Amino acid sequence: MKLTKEQQSEKDAVIAHLLTMKENSYKNMLAMQTADMDEAEETNEETENLFEDGKVDQSINRVEARSSVVEALQHDINVLSNLEDIEPTEEIQLGDIIQTDKGYFIVGAASDEFEVNGKKYRGISVDSPLYLALRGKHNGDSVDVNGNTFTLINSY
Repeated sequence: MKLTKEQQSEKDAVIAHLLTMKENSYKNMLAMQTADMDEAEETNEETENLFEDGKVDQSINRVEARSSVVEALQHDINVLSNLEDIEPTEEIQLGDIIQTDKGYFIVGAASDEFEVNGKKYRGISVDSPLYLALRGKHNGDSVDVNGNTFTLINSY
């Protein structure tokens, strides 16, 4: 399957936007991790009483809690960075833009709604119920997901 120049341009812009969103989130999470670790080290060096030990533990707990988010963002960034290597096919797959009667979606990484060139998109992963329901479907097919009916208009 060959994409039109417009489809390829749209796809590239949407992927770039989503990748930038994920990279910015990743940088913010790393900055928070660093600040928490710095706070823990500074507090630990200042004194050794139970109150201060508790503050150190809280900082370390925040770092540990965020680590899974950081790992998930790293995964999303890796996936999005490699979408250009996937050849388009007739079937819905990773990297596709999916147009339904309920909006536009990009298959790659879950995200809140965002806008590119006047169109609103939502990122979904290959594990999302919508992707799993639409996989193998054709234009005009409808699927029910969590009590909502989606009609596939186009995918590329």
